Amino acid sequence: MKYIWGVFTAISLALFSCGSGSKESVENYGIIPMPNDITLSRGKYFLQGEKTVAVSSGENEMKVFRYLENFLKNTQVTLRAVSPTEKADIYLLIDNSLKDEAYTLEVASDAIRICSNETAAGLFYGVQSLLQLMPAEIYASDRRYEGRIEIPIVSIKDAPRFPYRGALMDVGRNFLPKEEVLKFLDLMAFYKLNKFHFHLTDDQGWRIEIKKYPKLVEVGSHRSQTQVGHSDYYYPRRFDGKKQAGYYTQEEIREIVKYASDRFITVIPEIEMPGHASAALASYPELSCGLRKDYVVRDYFDVFDEVYCPKEHTFDFLENVLVEVMELFPSHYIHIGGDECPKKAWKKCIHCQTLMKKEGLPDEEALQSWFIHKIEQFVNSRGRDIIGWDEILEGGLAPNATVMSWRGEEGGIIAARQKHKVIMTPSKRCYIDYYQESPEYAPLAIGGFLPLDSVYFYNPLPAGLTTEEQSYIIGTQANIWGEYIQTPEAFEYMAFPRLLAMSEVQWMQPEYKDFVFFTRRLDKEFKRLDYCQVNSCRNFYEVNYAGVWNENHETYEVALSSFCPDAEIHYAINDSVITASSSLYKSPILLSKDAVIYAAVYKEGKSMGRVTHKEFAINKATGCDYKCVPKTEWEHLDESFGLTDGYCGYAQDMRRWVSFYQDSVQIVVELKGTQRIKQVAFASLWRPWNMIWPAKAMSVSVSADGKNFFGVGNKVLSYDFTLTESTRFPASLSFPEVEATFVRLDLLSGGLCPKGYFNEGEQSRLAIDEIEIN
Repeated sequence: MKYIWGVFTAISLALFSCGSGSKESVENYGIIPMPNDITLSRGKYFLQGEKTVAVSSGENEMKVFRYLENFLKNTQVTLRAVSPTEKADIYLLIDNSLKDEAYTLEVASDAIRICSNETAAGLFYGVQSLLQLMPAEIYASDRRYEGRIEIPIVSIKDAPRFPYRGALMDVGRNFLPKEEVLKFLDLMAFYKLNKFHFHLTDDQGWRIEIKKYPKLVEVGSHRSQTQVGHSDYYYPRRFDGKKQAGYYTQEEIREIVKYASDRFITVIPEIEMPGHASAALASYPELSCGLRKDYVVRDYFDVFDEVYCPKEHTFDFLENVLVEVMELFPSHYIHIGGDECPKKAWKKCIHCQTLMKKEGLPDEEALQSWFIHKIEQFVNSRGRDIIGWDEILEGGLAPNATVMSWRGEEGGIIAARQKHKVIMTPSKRCYIDYYQESPEYAPLAIGGFLPLDSVYFYNPLPAGLTTEEQSYIIGTQANIWGEYIQTPEAFEYMAFPRLLAMSEVQWMQPEYKDFVFFTRRLDKEFKRLDYCQVNSCRNFYEVNYAGVWNENHETYEVALSSFCPDAEIHYAINDSVITASSSLYKSPILLSKDAVIYAAVYKEGKSMGRVTHKEFAINKATGCDYKCVPKTEWEHLDESFGLTDGYCGYAQDMRRWVSFYQDSVQIVVELKGTQRIKQVAFASLWRPWNMIWPAKAMSVSVSADGKNFFGVGNKVLSYDFTLTESTRFPASLSFPEVEATFVRLDLLSGGLCPKGYFNEGEQSRLAIDEIEIN
């Protein structure tokens, strides 16, 4: 190995390939995911006209040949297969000394040689690396590339870190057309992902035709409307009034499975049980515990009490469904869900309680484990194994089950220690339906925040496990849940470019990874995504803001950054017009009062993305320490700093809010020495579905020593909930100017949730944002 990427980054970035006397940086030939061992040399291979390909007639080898042949149809290159023993321009050869999915790629001036073992998966991945060395224009499906294809002389030895490299597409919540599924499989193949987790059933829709149970699509694939906005924005909920329907016929499923197989991708179907079953119960109510008069395909997003009742008729149904599913999907794994299964119906159901006594089950968690065991036995009898979300650990793990750990890594750690296979997919690192840019600029998402770099730096092997225990972690997966994804464009926006970062997590050895080098390659890769007509998020070319109080310099500093390499950032304060002539960002911007900073990324004098802005609230409280009584219940930010960090909360971004679950709250802010003040302000959040109601009253007291306080004012707060759709309500209290070293803000919460609202009569919660003192 001459050069290893990530370890010798400075060396690798200085490597060059000489062609026609010009030096070109290696990132111009960037491959994603980057091979673990690559050497570039001088010279080029020219691909043009008719080329012969030496390849055996084996099914897998010919699959790779046909893929390459078809991919180059929009160029002036034609390929002709010849025997492996003949002299050829391109060689697709079998070398059984290589491990599964490993490959070597040698590009010389007179020939191209790709080798893998007899599974030929490595041949396919070698072809993907070869294609990425070619001009991005060859990926355009709507135009023909007439130019000569130049490929750098290169030597690659490569193999994946994990055998399971997955991505989930959720079509249960919102149906996506078959064409988008096929397009996504193409994109997965480009970046060497090999497991497509197809989430086909949920409360909001059943998306796969089952011949024995036609009502599953006649009823279960339809709903009359869909909620508007986030599940907890509005009370009462709002709906769009638009009918939504969609499912895949068995013929379409076969087409999807074959299309994936031709790209060495395994499709793993998920049929949810025992929970997330509303669409199935709407179709066949007799599968329920019978506690409702009617069951409907849900038109909003939540965790519902309606679950399968564990009776023989239900198991007959599920087994018959799984028989048809297994006939359609040759995958060794069948995903059976197992997550978010409320036990309310089982607790009230006479049949369930009788069954628990008969089987000696101590509680409903044990009943769920019994349910999963029974399904696993059936799946095992058909020569398959189950995957389940980490809730299947509750009550005892089924003997041959593989655990998909999503509620953090703890479930995966427990399963690995029990010698069960694990797929790590913790929500905070792998849920790429979370926001990836500031919600002010982003389409509606489920919540959370997972930027590009957080995905890239994820390591699926917890340090607390032994080497043997780590061996049970077979891979990781990016999940794109569909609650707020209603179109192919929205799906692609969520998936890209974060899926490319995940591909390097899945493929590369961690010691070779380098985020800066990744961004250089990604900068080029956007061109390829554009030719593939992928609606990728372009936050990569926008400005990120970070404000902090500098205690040493006693000033507020705002740092600007961008993922885009070698870019300039131009900015202005309180001026939304940004050009290449605007101030060039070189060091943190110092602020002494409230301000809005506008900024944009430029490269070679050209604007790369839109102008973004961030508002900063700079006042006498900014950067000050504070204490809360009682302690905060929910503070995502740094404790004792989130209320004085210079950022005001945004209604759709819960990360900016500090929450309390008590009736009254007291916050004491210690100012930076004695100050003259005359106003205190803050804002409350209103989200009735979360039981969050704004403060009813506020009072302000001041002190010189932090012990003896005297009041300077109080105020009853009122709100008109009928005249606004905003969920952020500002409040302030002014008083005659006084001297203070400590300022105490007492808040009375919203009290009991009002009549007619969610959980009426229960204690509401209080969520507030930045405290401002002037």
